[in-house]
Amino acid sequence: MTLVSSGVSIRPVDQHTGLVGRRFGWRPGWWQRRREAEELARWAHEVMWQWNDTMEGTGLAYRTLSAGGVPVWVVPQVQSVEARPPVTLVVRVLPGQIVDDFQEQAHRIAAGMEVPMVHITPYGHGRIKVALLDHESVSAVMSLPA
Repeated sequence: MTLVSSGVSIRPVDQHTGLVGRRFGWRPGWWQRRREAEELARWAHEVMWQWNDTMEGTGLAYRTLSAGGVPVWVVPQVQSVEARPPVTLVVRVLPGQIVDDFQEQAHRIAAGMEVPMVHITPYGHGRIKVALLDHESVSAVMSLPA
């Protein structure tokens, strides 16, 4: 039996892994933008759920019963989430609440949102803006001694 070369080069398996990523890793631009928007929306919903859980522990939400007798928590509602640093929430406060109520609980809000500090400011009638400050933002806001 005689073996005749077919001209096909044979490479080790690890050399093909780079080709697979290039061949199957490309996605159309519209698909990538849609995936990024979906990921951003999923992340924003997680931030909203974390806000709801945080409000239950701060005394800024109250528990009531629905028309069917089911216990529910009524919390200040997140209207929007801005993803750029610092992450900022626009929140509609409950009737009777003022900015000072949230500023008094800022340490609990920061702990519940898992950030070192929050900055709470009024944002129109019945709304507040809550900036979640990370370590870089905190050092920019507070001048640290040299």
